[in-house]
Amino acid sequence: MKESRKQLRIVVGTNCLTEIQYPSYTNHIQFWYRLGKSYPNIDFILSNPSRMSIDRMRNMTAKVAIEAQADYILFLDDDVIVPPNYGLQMLLDCNADVASGKICVRGWPFDYMSFYKHKSGTIRMDKRLPKKGILDREAVGFSFALLKVDKIRKMPEPYFITGPHQTEDVYYCMRLKQMDHAATIKVNCECECGHILWPEIVIEDNRNAYQKYYMGINKIHEDSPDVEEIDRGEAYLKKIKKAANHEIKPRMRNDKITGVS
Repeated sequence: MKESRKQLRIVVGTNCLTEIQYPSYTNHIQFWYRLGKSYPNIDFILSNPSRMSIDRMRNMTAKVAIEAQADYILFLDDDVIVPPNYGLQMLLDCNADVASGKICVRGWPFDYMSFYKHKSGTIRMDKRLPKKGILDREAVGFSFALLKVDKIRKMPEPYFITGPHQTEDVYYCMRLKQMDHAATIKVNCECECGHILWPEIVIEDNRNAYQKYYMGINKIHEDSPDVEEIDRGEAYLKKIKKAANHEIKPRMRNDKITGVS
């Protein structure tokens, strides 16, 4: 039985395998400060397990949220920069079963972590999103996302599964739509978040430059048949680094051997 209380309760789930990079660390400190200052009537609980896969982390956070009788889960990944002042409010403004910020995928070709239904009937990733507006989507990424716990309570476990053809967040969204065709999944295009690559952070303002850069060093074209097979995680990063190292060749300049890329 749900306890009687006036406060909203939100479980914030953050994955952290071994460490967190300083840009997101400082950003998340600011974000937590604003949560406490701006939302004194919301009860926040942190779920921060270490050294486990992302789908296991999300399932564990869901269990914490159910046991704590929370209203929402707020997923905040350790490689994401979020708007510290209004990020949560932007997701609440969506008034959706699942709401996400505007985030680029951490890998070529830096499309957005939101999926729409194409006129052909297939589900495709957004290559472009507007600067403003709240859009209905078939699925979104959970790097910065707000989920209503009531929907999770109605599902059998596990709620999130990373498979060979989909990530854990897309799996949840598709399962939610199967369970409830009226379920709402939205992306707030004003809630712009950054996604950390290595020391760099990819965001809308620089994604075009990154696209051109990685296209050059890895010789990938949009019409390449294997573009969709590239994983957004470590496999992709290894592929890019290997390609970059392969391009470094010594040459003679002023009687000295120099390496150029």
